[in-house]
Amino acid sequence: MERQIINRKKRVFSLEPNKNPSAVFTRKYTSHLVPALKKLNMNKNSSKQTVKHEVDMALALSAQEFAWSRFLLQKLSSSSNPTTTTSSSSDGIRILERPDKEGGNEEGGIEERLRELKKLLPGGEEMNVEEMLSEIGNYIKCLELQTIALKSIVQDST
Repeated sequence: MERQIINRKKRVFSLEPNKNPSAVFTRKYTSHLVPALKKLNMNKNSSKQTVKHEVDMALALSAQEFAWSRFLLQKLSSSSNPTTTTSSSSDGIRILERPDKEGGNEEGGIEERLRELKKLLPGGEEMNVEEMLSEIGNYIKCLELQTIALKSIVQDST
C-alpha cells in the first residue's frame, strides 16, 4: 500500500505523485496557467479571448504526449495575436440525437457521429478512426481535469 503524508490542512498527498496521471496533468496545467493569468492580470486590458487563449495553451502544454495536444498547440502557436484566436474545439458543438424510428440507417448514423467527433477533437480530421477513438478518451479526461482545476482556481480566489 502506498504511504501517504497528511499536511496541516488535512489534505492527503502521495509520496509518489508522478504515478498518478491526473495529479501530473493538474500540476503541469496549473504551472502553465497561473503564471499566464498573473501576467494577464497585470495587463488590465486583457479580453476574454486572451484569457481563453491562455487557458487553451495551458491545456495543450500540459498534455504534450497526446496527438490532439500537439495539434492544438500548433493551432494556438500559429496565431500571433491571441485576441483573434478561436482555439477551442468546443466552438459550434452540435449535439446529435438518435432517430426515434427503428431500423434506420445505423451505419450512416455512426459515420456521421464519427465525422462530428473528428471535428471536435483537435487534429481529429487528420487521424484515422482508430487513432481518433484512442485520443478522444484522453482529450475528454484532460478537459474534465481542466474543469476541476479551473473551478479550484475560481474557488480559491473568491
